Amino acid sequence: MIRIRCGCWFLVLGVLFNAFASRVVTTRVDASERPNVLLIVSEDNGPELGCYGDSYARTPNLDRLASEGVRFENAFVPYSVCSPSRAVFLTGLYPHQNEQIGLATHKFAMYEDDTPNVVTWLKAAGYRTGLIGKLHVNPENAFPFDYRAISNSNFQRKQSIDDYADSAAKFFADSGKKPFFLSVNFPDAHLPFLRRVNGRPSNPLGADDVRPMPWVGVDSSRLREQVANYYNCLERLDTGVGLLLKALADGGHSDDTMVIYFGDHGA
Repeated sequence: MIRIRCGCWFLVLGVLFNAFASRVVTTRVDASERPNVLLIVSEDNGPELGCYGDSYARTPNLDRLASEGVRFENAFVPYSVCSPSRAVFLTGLYPHQNEQIGLATHKFAMYEDDTPNVVTWLKAAGYRTGLIGKLHVNPENAFPFDYRAISNSNFQRKQSIDDYADSAAKFFADSGKKPFFLSVNFPDAHLPFLRRVNGRPSNPLGADDVRPMPWVGVDSSRLREQVANYYNCLERLDTGVGLLLKALADGGHSDDTMVIYFGDHGA
C-alpha cells in the first residue's frame, strides 16, 4: 500500500512533487506505477483529533487512518486564514510569491491565471483531476480540474456528507484506469458550529462535557457550548471521511491510492 495518512500538506507537498517531478517531464511511465492521490482537506481543523490525544474528539475513522500510516506532529501552515493557505498548498509558493494574500471573498487573487500548481502538474503527467467542495482561490480558472462537484462553501450543510461520498464514488468510477488526483474539502468544522445535521452525530456532546481549548484563555457555559458543537462537527466530519474511504474501497482503489488528510489552516 502507498499511504500517507494524517498530517500537513506543507510537508507532504514536497513528497508529492519529488515523487512526480520526473513524470511531469516525461509521461513514459506506465500508469500502473503511479499512485492515485486522495487529498482530504478539513476547514478550520487543527490537532483536535483523537489521534493527537484530544480527549473530547470522537474521530475513529481519522484515528485509524493515522494508525495505518504517517502522522505529522510538528507541521505548520504559512497563513492563518483560508484562501492564502489553500493557495500555498496548491501552488507550493508562499502568499507573497503567488499574491493570494487575503480571502478570495474580498477579491484577493493570485498574480497570474497560469500559475503552475498541483492540478496543472498532475494533468501534464496524465492524471485525471477532481475537486469536491469549495476552491476559494482566485482566479479559479488557474486550476483546471476535470471534475467539479459541490462547488459552494456549504457552511449551512444543505448538502450532506453522503453527497460528498456519492460525488467521489462517481469520480472514481468515471476515471477508469487513468490515475487520478481528487481533493475533497469538508466544511463541517467551519462556523456555524451545528450541533446535529441529519441525525449526526447520534449522541452529540453538550456544554457540560467539554472545556475550551487551553489557548483560548477564558471559560463560560456559552463558550463551552460552542466548543461542544465544534467537536460535534468534527465527529460528523469523521463520519464523512469514513464514507469517503468506503467509496474509495468500493471502487477498488484502497491499495493504489495515496491518502492525505489535513486541516486548511488550523482551528
